Amino acid sequence: MHKSIECLGCTNQNCLIRYCSPEWQQKIGHKKNVPNYPKDQHVIIEDSLVMGAYFILDGKVKVISSNCRGKEQTVRLASAGHMLGHIAMGQETYPIGAVALEDSRICFIDNQTLFEAFMENPMFTFQVMLFYSRELRKSELRTKCLAQMNNEEKVILGLIYLMESFGLNEADQTINIRLSRREIADLIGTNPEQVSRVLPYLKEKKIISITDKRIQILDKENLYAKISAYL
Repeated sequence: MHKSIECLGCTNQNCLIRYCSPEWQQKIGHKKNVPNYPKDQHVIIEDSLVMGAYFILDGKVKVISSNCRGKEQTVRLASAGHMLGHIAMGQETYPIGAVALEDSRICFIDNQTLFEAFMENPMFTFQVMLFYSRELRKSELRTKCLAQMNNEEKVILGLIYLMESFGLNEADQTINIRLSRREIADLIGTNPEQVSRVLPYLKEKKIISITDKRIQILDKENLYAKISAYL
């Protein structure tokens, strides 16, 4: 169901649209679509035509890219308030794909509406630029670290990235997402077998605990300390 949700007065305080003028927030609210994406559904299909950009209202998404052999790797993680994709005025395609990690509501805004919003809302344009600058910086740092790390350090970096992207449950300090070992491996550019070797070791050292794909962080300081040389 594509329920109409107004931008003006939206409770998502992290959404970049809030940097538009009230008039433009109202315009975008009337023009956008807000589909529901169940877990594992594609939000963006890699190499499909760019029709507009996406703004996560609530939920969690992984941005993916496939190499020349078709192996999928997670490029970045996104949650409420994050932007997915970009705008294009020609026959341009998305270089990445995006898949819902849990049931999500995501606002879609077409190219023309976004183009006009950028032209008339300089603070909105500036904030989008800052958002992608921060995401690029995080991606560059992660790529640099992963190239130098051993398998244990890669898994730890992946756990920290998940923790910082999606947060911890206040009640029990579990990471707010359930992921399989394969999904964690795709995030750090390794294989599920390597992840399966490292997680029990961290559990034995009482740094983490695992129950039904839920990872509980028992010793956050020790986790960061193990890769402090890279941070």
